[in-house]
Amino acid sequence: MSSILDADTLLAVDVGSVNTRASLFDVVDGRYRLVATGRASSTAEPPLSDISEGVRLAIHSLQDITGRRLVDESEALITPANRDGAGVDICVATTSAGPKVRTVLVGLMPGISVESARRLAVSTYLDVVEEIGLMDRRREEEQIDLILAARPDLILIVGGTDGGATTSVMRMVEVVNVAVGLIAEHERPTIVFSGNRHLGASVVEKFGDQMRVALVPNLRPGIDVEDLGPVRLRLAEAIAESRSSKVSGFEELAKWSGGSLLSSADAFGRVVRYLSKVYDRNKGVLGIDLGASQTTVAAAFDGDLRLSVRMDLGLGYALPGLLRHTSMAKIIRWLPVEVAEADVRDYIHNKALRPGTVPVEPAELHVEYALARQAIRTGLAVARSGWPAQRGQYATGLLPPMDPILAGGAALARAPRPGYAALVLLDAIQPIGVTTLVLDPYSLMPALGAAAGPLPLATVQVLESGGFASLGTFVSPVGHGRRGRPVLRLRLDREGKGDSLEGEVRYGQLVSVPLAQGEYARLTLRPERGFDLGFGGPGRAGVLRVAGGALGLVVDARGRPLQVPSDPGKRRELNQKWLWDIGGLE
Repeated sequence: MSSILDADTLLAVDVGSVNTRASLFDVVDGRYRLVATGRASSTAEPPLSDISEGVRLAIHSLQDITGRRLVDESEALITPANRDGAGVDICVATTSAGPKVRTVLVGLMPGISVESARRLAVSTYLDVVEEIGLMDRRREEEQIDLILAARPDLILIVGGTDGGATTSVMRMVEVVNVAVGLIAEHERPTIVFSGNRHLGASVVEKFGDQMRVALVPNLRPGIDVEDLGPVRLRLAEAIAESRSSKVSGFEELAKWSGGSLLSSADAFGRVVRYLSKVYDRNKGVLGIDLGASQTTVAAAFDGDLRLSVRMDLGLGYALPGLLRHTSMAKIIRWLPVEVAEADVRDYIHNKALRPGTVPVEPAELHVEYALARQAIRTGLAVARSGWPAQRGQYATGLLPPMDPILAGGAALARAPRPGYAALVLLDAIQPIGVTTLVLDPYSLMPALGAAAGPLPLATVQVLESGGFASLGTFVSPVGHGRRGRPVLRLRLDREGKGDSLEGEVRYGQLVSVPLAQGEYARLTLRPERGFDLGFGGPGRAGVLRVAGGALGLVVDARGRPLQVPSDPGKRRELNQKWLWDIGGLE
């Protein structure tokens, strides 16, 4: 054991729908560091429907990499770590794997409790299949039939401020009670009540001992007060319980992690919220996790976290859902080569059937990253509707200032070159002003979010270490102009080297200036009239200290909002040029 820390060794297990990762963190020279990550294919889906095998293989991969024994002969986790170096002191676990949790929302007022419940559902792994409210004109027997037809795994009941409505809430509870009573006992859904806290005992009594009832904090304790955070965490337990009835292995993993099994999205959001308190509070922090079965968007503004999980957006099982939210034309517009629409559709459906496959041909690679762009853009558009009013809109459909922007997901991590990953993010997010783009190549965000509870020091120190890949500093002026027109002048003075660089950037250019990882520089920016960099208005200059990264300093002078040619040939040519300019192709 270390003399300054109670627990040295931390194992973090993240079970996704396609990949299961086991990451080992240990104290090196008095600070926590990522030692290694083992990865294996997840086994939550049929025919195994048991996450244990994927977890076992990921841990064995980690053991092979580190040479450290983590499990004993019976495959049980060795804890605490012994003097021989075997085992770990703390284990945390997160998961996004498992079937969708079919959910019926039951609430009172459409614009109050029901709306809050919708926002809560969007921030978790719930698949809302039906809604019933006090203003519902359907007869009670019709509402009961709807619940039966929905075959829910979970029923979320909301309504009534603390000390508020009682009779109307209990009337809705009675409808649910009758419906659930008609369902076979082994198929009955979990009931989650997040309404008037003074009715908790009455709700439990109404449902009796034959039904699983979870009382969670009121998501709308006051008419003007919404508090989704505590509810989301308790709801995650109910979701895990529901998934455990269909997929094995969750109980054992929860035991390893001290009874706590966080959702990957909640853990991801924890890190984004923490960073929003550390960085410039005049800007937000944005995190995007592009998975196979869902896309998570976490935005935090000075500690105020807004989390969105889209179960119908992703680059694997969820890919066909993308076409329900966007057109094929909006996907094809990002391609640098000509690909037939039918071939794009074939790729989508094949990827949904075999989400673990990776692109082989260059055309497939471009299709995958075109899909990634559109999935992120679609997820962002939905997420923004839940952001604070003053943050959700900026100029014409643009994001508010965000710094840093963090992105994770296997597709982004395996981009052929950092420039390709950066261009995907620039096209999809279209950041404004000056920001830093950071990749999470080892999917550490969920692990660090889970570790923040039992071991917050590990989260802070690993975030400051080299576990993340900075793509660099990105400058994106807001405005439009004629191609070739001057947009800004810059001067870069590298710290400790005494050299400087000056230049002019013109409209339509994507310019990369070398500034290595770990290097810092003083950057002076002088935008032309009509272009805004966030220094107080269009044409206003500014000076700031910037950090280097894989791409150094990148100036994206393609305009905001980004516009692409309508002519297919010119558009493909321009996409190809942008890839070359940013170093996305060899």
